[in-house]
Amino acid sequence: MKRESIEEKHRRKKREAAVGAALFVLLQVSCTAGFGAMCLIPGLPRWAFVLLAALAVFCLLLILPALWALKRRFDEIEGGELDAAGKY
Repeated sequence: MKRESIEEKHRRKKREAAVGAALFVLLQVSCTAGFGAMCLIPGLPRWAFVLLAALAVFCLLLILPALWALKRRFDEIEGGELDAAGKY
């Protein structure tokens, strides 16, 4: 079994983190589209429209902490914190 280099391991971990964040963003965008589409239902009461619009905005706002967490994850990978912790 061939051992992978540190750079390859970092690339793999970054790719895994990016895929996870991309799937989360895709889920949030699809939820936003769904809530936005439900806002367009004719004859919808005002309170339901406001609730669905708030949920759509909330789903979009959840993307920001996910991107922040992805940036922190990249910093952890580059810093080698997990590699150092794995020695113990």
